[in-house]
Amino acid sequence: MPSNWYAFAALSDARDATEGLLRPVDRGRWLRLALIALFVGVGGGAPTGGNANVPSGGGGGGGTPPDFPASSMPDPGSIAAIVLGIVVLIVLLALVWSAIGAVMEFVLIAGLRDRDVSIRAPFREQFWPGMRLFGFRLLVGLGSLLVLGLPLIAVFGLGISVSPALLVLLVPLVILFGIVALVSSIVLGLTTDFVVPTMLTEDRGVLDSWRRLWPTLRAEWKQTALYVVAKFVLGIAVSLAVSLVVLLAALIVAIPFALVGGALFFATSAAGAHTVGWVLVGILVALYVLVLIVVGLIVQVPALTFVRYYSLSVLGMLVPELDLVGVDRPEEDGDGDGDVTDDEDGDDGPDAGEGDNGDDGPSDGTSPGDDSPAATGTAGTRPVV
Repeated sequence: MPSNWYAFAALSDARDATEGLLRPVDRGRWLRLALIALFVGVGGGAPTGGNANVPSGGGGGGGTPPDFPASSMPDPGSIAAIVLGIVVLIVLLALVWSAIGAVMEFVLIAGLRDRDVSIRAPFREQFWPGMRLFGFRLLVGLGSLLVLGLPLIAVFGLGISVSPALLVLLVPLVILFGIVALVSSIVLGLTTDFVVPTMLTEDRGVLDSWRRLWPTLRAEWKQTALYVVAKFVLGIAVSLAVSLVVLLAALIVAIPFALVGGALFFATSAAGAHTVGWVLVGILVALYVLVLIVVGLIVQVPALTFVRYYSLSVLGMLVPELDLVGVDRPEEDGDGDGDVTDDEDGDDGPDAGEGDNGDDGPSDGTSPGDDSPAATGTAGTRPVV
């Protein structure tokens, strides 16, 4: 029965929990959840920049034209240093962002559990568990890159030319890439959905929490597999819904910015200050992007809350000791009731009804009054088993 599948039964619990947290609307709670969503569900860009050195010309002399092109050429070492510095800066920013996001995972689960979202105190309390989660994610990512990179280095590092044999060799590589990507995404997804709440509830590490959950996940592999598929489908549906709402909000927000920007640009152009007009337009575009980011994060709050409550509900059904939501675990009684009913009808009903008007009752050595409690005890015992 679908009601016995946790992936289906958890939908109503997640909906009720989401409504209980977000209604009535608390502006501070929504803004804090939006800030958490910035690190948990939304990535950030890294600034880029560059430098240009204009060499000064030398003194007089006829040798200036031959020397000018050589002095104007940038040093290859300087270009490499600038590129390397930008790459290092991007990597460092990405690592810091990911580390903050790992801590915010615990902040989010703590807020959903307590029904009271705050950031500063939980961030300090969960900093080191977040660092352990960040380290685990980093190791999984590096391991996946290593598994994917070694075959590529082995193939292309040997200088093999493009040929039909190379194309045939790429087929197993593509399959390997797909398997590694699937396994790593499932591991990281279950870590975020199930391991983080376990770490938060029982004060465990990442690997210790995996050891805590693995016997249950292996025993309930059908429930777990269905949850993974349902979570994937739910993620697509939620992403589409959020994208449509953000697109509609972007069109609505763009109207006042377009009107104000157009008016300012034409006014400054009529006054002859074209540069000032373009500067004002650039400022308005930056403000529009900032407002759109804030609106997108606020729109994402209900979706993020529902999806995380959904995962917590499934976890509470799989492991009642880790129930942070207060779910009603579905009863698995689809087969037991039917078997008991068949046994009662087949053993007691026909024999008692087809006897020779009660002549067989005394011959069994027991009275009808004694048979009824026995039958009742038997019927009452089997559903328990």
